[in-house]
Amino acid sequence: MNENAPVPDLNAEQTQAELQKIQLEIENLKLDIDSKEHLRKFGIVLQLLPLLTVIVAICGVVFSLWQFRSQQEDHQKELSDIAQREFMKPLLEKQLNLYVEASGAAATIASTSDEAERRKAKDTFWKLYWGPLVMVENKAVSGAMKDFGYCLDGTDTCTDADLKNKSLALASTLERSMLLNWNKKPDQFTSGQFDYSGESQSK
Repeated sequence: MNENAPVPDLNAEQTQAELQKIQLEIENLKLDIDSKEHLRKFGIVLQLLPLLTVIVAICGVVFSLWQFRSQQEDHQKELSDIAQREFMKPLLEKQLNLYVEASGAAATIASTSDEAERRKAKDTFWKLYWGPLVMVENKAVSGAMKDFGYCLDGTDTCTDADLKNKSLALASTLERSMLLNWNKKPDQFTSGQFDYSGESQSK
């Protein structure tokens, strides 16, 4: 027997074994704590689930009400637009007829050599100028009518060529006015007109 052989340290081995056991217990404890924490969070979710269900249901009802109201407003706007277009139809048809009549009168004045026909066309022009055309003309048409009228009443000295050019300018202005007005609502239509009801406003 070798007296110099190392003697096993039983206390050290026992201590090492106890440390390993403690580490295992700590790991198990950590796992147990994590498991309990997960269960606690899951329990909170389960508790909140009925409340979340109610909130989702309320949001669905609110959205449905908003959607219904939006559809109703769109429908009312559509009906209003249709009513306004229907209201504007006879006015625009009258505008077309008066514009054609005004252009025809100016063209006759500028081109005819028949004095009787010319006098009749002048009467028509001034009748439109001082009355019916005011209801449907915009500011550009009013200006073109004035320019032509100044040649007739002597405000401007105009040659036959001037009359013809002003007649053509009036016709083009009338055409542009019709194209601009075809889809306007009443308030848009009147916003482009002169208001002669005030004392300071005159043709």
